[in-house]
Amino acid sequence: MIKRLLLVVVVLSLLIPVTACGGEETIKIGCVLELSGELGSVGQTMLDAAKLAVEDINAAGGVLGKQVVLVSEDGATDPDKGFDRVKKLVEIDGVQVIAGPMITPTSELAMAYAKEHGIPLITMSATGIALSEAEGTEWYFRTCLRDDAQGRLLAEIVLDKGYNKLATLVLDNTYGIGLEIGIIDGLEEAGWQGEHGVSIRYDIAKQDYRTELQQIADYNPDVVLAVTYPADGVLIFKQALEMGLDDIAWLGCDGNYALLLEGEPKSAEFVEKALVCGTRTVGTGSVYEHFNAAYEEKYGIAPGVYCDTTYDAVWAAAKAIEKAGAYDGEKIRQALTVLEFDGATGPISFSDIGDRTSGSFEIWEVVKDETTEIGYKNVAIEVIHWSMK
Repeated sequence: MIKRLLLVVVVLSLLIPVTACGGEETIKIGCVLELSGELGSVGQTMLDAAKLAVEDINAAGGVLGKQVVLVSEDGATDPDKGFDRVKKLVEIDGVQVIAGPMITPTSELAMAYAKEHGIPLITMSATGIALSEAEGTEWYFRTCLRDDAQGRLLAEIVLDKGYNKLATLVLDNTYGIGLEIGIIDGLEEAGWQGEHGVSIRYDIAKQDYRTELQQIADYNPDVVLAVTYPADGVLIFKQALEMGLDDIAWLGCDGNYALLLEGEPKSAEFVEKALVCGTRTVGTGSVYEHFNAAYEEKYGIAPGVYCDTTYDAVWAAAKAIEKAGAYDGEKIRQALTVLEFDGATGPISFSDIGDRTSGSFEIWEVVKDETTEIGYKNVAIEVIHWSMK
C-alpha cells in the first residue's frame, strides 16, 4: 500500500508544471502598477503596454529559450500597498526582477528591500530625484527621465515666454515637490530675475482646492505650474475655470497629460484656454513606431503617458536576463549596468546609479477637436532631446 501511494505521488509530481527558472518552463518578470486609486486609469493602459512587451518578447523567441510570463500586481496608488505587492512578488512568486514600482513613494519604500533581497527594480515612471540618493539605488533603474530634467525644460519655457511672476501648485509628495524644485533650480541657474511668490503643496485627499486656488488668484501670477495626477487635476482645472483663473497662463506636466481621458468638459475647456503647454517623456524611432502601431491595433486606442517606458522596462528586464545568462537577481543587476538597446523611447542605457542617460520630451498643448467625446485633445508641439551632462 505504501509503495503504491509513493508511486502515485511521483506520477502526480511529474504532471505539475514548473514556472520559475533554471530548468523551469517559463521565466517570470514581476510588474507593480497602480491599477486602482487615483492613477488607476493610467496604470491600466501601462499594464497593456507591459503585456504587449511580453507578447513581442515571446514572439522573438523568449528569454534563454523560454517563454516569459508577466506577474502583475496592483499598487492601488498607495505606497504601503504597493510595497506589499513588491514583497509578494519576491517572497511568494519568486521573481528575480521587477518592472516597477510605478510611483516614487512606493519606490522609496521598496529600494532598500530590493537591495537586501538582491532583486533589481526597473521603474517606468517614478521620476523623483531623491531616489538617486536613496539606499539601494544601485538596484534601481529607470526607463523614464528624472524630474530635474523635466523641471529644467519647464524652466526654459518660463524664460522663453518672458514670465516673471510664478506660482506653483503641486502634489505634496516626492513627485510634486521634486518637479517644483526642478523648475526653480533651472530658473536660478539661468539667472532668472522673476519672483516665485506662491508655493502650494496640496493634499490629494482633500478633493476641494478652492482655498489653494484663491491663494493663486490673490497673488495674480503671470504663470502657474500645476503638478497633478489625472483625477485631481481634472477637479483642480474645473474649479479653476469656475473661479475665472483661465486668464492666467498655466504649465502642465507628464502627470496631468492624461487628464482629458477622465471626460470632464469643464476641465478640458479650462486647459484649452489657459494651458500654455505641458511636458512629458515621449518615444522616438523605429521601435516606437512598431510599438505605437501594435498597441493601437491591439487595444483600439493610442498609447498613453508612460506606456512606452513601461514597454521598455519589460524589455530591459528580458534583455538583462538574456545578457546575464541566468535568472538570478545579482547577475541581472550586473547586466543592467552595462545594458544598451534601442527601445520605444529611443536609445536606453543607465548611469552608475541606474538613472537613464538620455531621452526625449514632448511639449504638448490642448486644442479643440469635435471628433472626440468631450471636444478636445492633446497634441504635440515639439520634441526636445535631452542627455545627462
